[in-house]
Amino acid sequence: MKYKHFLSIITFIIISIFVSACKVAEKEPISDTTEKFVDTGALVIESSPSFAQVYVGEEHRGDTPLNLYNLPVGNYDITIKKEGYADFKKTVNIKVGRTEEVDAILTPIVQETKKAEEHAKEMEKPQETTQLNKINLSSFAMYFDFDKMKFTEIRTDGSDLFSRKYETYVHFTTLIPTKINVLNKPISEVGKEDCIFADTAVTQLFSGQTLCVKTGAGNVVAIGGTWQEMPAELQLVQLS
Repeated sequence: MKYKHFLSIITFIIISIFVSACKVAEKEPISDTTEKFVDTGALVIESSPSFAQVYVGEEHRGDTPLNLYNLPVGNYDITIKKEGYADFKKTVNIKVGRTEEVDAILTPIVQETKKAEEHAKEMEKPQETTQLNKINLSSFAMYFDFDKMKFTEIRTDGSDLFSRKYETYVHFTTLIPTKINVLNKPISEVGKEDCIFADTAVTQLFSGQTLCVKTGAGNVVAIGGTWQEMPAELQLVQLS
């Protein structure tokens, strides 16, 4: 009897220990060992001169040269500052597994101020206007010598054009080796780059148009004007 009683006590103790262990196991939470991975990249920042402060957004991250690793992908506003130099700003796009590089050339504030002053002085200068000369079409037929600036009824050795004026236009004929070209724009808007010459020997100039002329000496001039009745006067500008 004593042996059976002892065995019952041992069995009860073993069962109690097992039940207690199960309850403790139920109370302990199962730890989550799963790690969350984020796509990242790297950023390498250098500057000239070096030892400049680097800000990513509003946060100071260090001085150049600077390497930043494990940056989540996306756009970052980078500002590089150094005393005596203008701030350098750039937006950088970080890509997964990639290293982006920023090489900042810092500009001294003195140079920035000097450039601003020079620009202000240029703006204060009076703007140069195109010098327009006038040609009086006093006769029905005239010869034009642009190199000597002679416009008469008599042909000279340097005459470039021969003209006849009509009710609404002026008829021009070139004298070799002069070249001409008509542009459908007012003379005030014409530059040398507009005058592209072809093998045109005869043309008509109407109100509001411009005639480009390349003289025998290689000079480029333009003539034109506006009129409502028969043309009586032309404007001339030297382009070279």
